[in-house]
Amino acid sequence: MLRFAVVSLALAVATPALTPALTLSLAADPATKQASAPVAPTATFVALAAFGNMFEIESSKLALDRSNAGPVKAFAQRMVDDHSAGAVKFKEAVLEAKLAMPPDKLDAKHQAIVDELADKQGGDFDEAYIEAQYKAHVETVDLFKGYAQGGEDTRMRAFAAELLPTLQAHLDHIAKMR
Repeated sequence: MLRFAVVSLALAVATPALTPALTLSLAADPATKQASAPVAPTATFVALAAFGNMFEIESSKLALDRSNAGPVKAFAQRMVDDHSAGAVKFKEAVLEAKLAMPPDKLDAKHQAIVDELADKQGGDFDEAYIEAQYKAHVETVDLFKGYAQGGEDTRMRAFAAELLPTLQAHLDHIAKMR
């Protein structure tokens, strides 16, 4: 990783015209991210975890209805099952930590993705759903990893650490479906 960073820096210095493209491509590739994820404040973690979880369930219910592909339907059912169970654990953790419950509806970002998915059918839906799931799980794994490693609330940190292996398994699964 260090060698890659040095080579990238050398290229950036040697060819200034490539710097924006290199920076964008590195930022967009989750494989080049550092091992330690950023730590969100507790209120932010709670809100983002709730929105992400609701998105997984809602978009996966759409997949169960709109997809004709067995592997996509199987993944979607796993998402509904695992994220519904995760929602129960999440609510318990938030109550035990004596934190404010986040809103029980999607934020604008996730609602827009669900709306886009709702306009698609068949193979077009499958492709968009798989990509949306991949991106959502990259974000969620980073969020949970960061909070599990350094979050300020011990109960929510334990929750993040408990769910992280399941979320990572989801990411691994959907990455293979891309």
